[in-house]
Amino acid sequence: MGWGGARPGAGRPKGSGTGPSPDARKNRVAIMLTDAELKKLNRVASRKKKPVATLAYELMSKGLKTSR
Repeated sequence: MGWGGARPGAGRPKGSGTGPSPDARKNRVAIMLTDAELKKLNRVASRKKKPVATLAYELMSKGLKTSR
């Protein structure tokens, strides 16, 4: 018995994909938060039942849309 690996013919054929959608989120940006800011972000994310990263993205995206 082997230790895993793809079954022959499983998955899509190599080279058949077209890559990510043009509007896919694929770039990472690191930010630094104070302890108080992170605590508040965690609290708001918990209240909204969203992952912290999703909430951070939504806040940043909304801010960019309203800035010049």
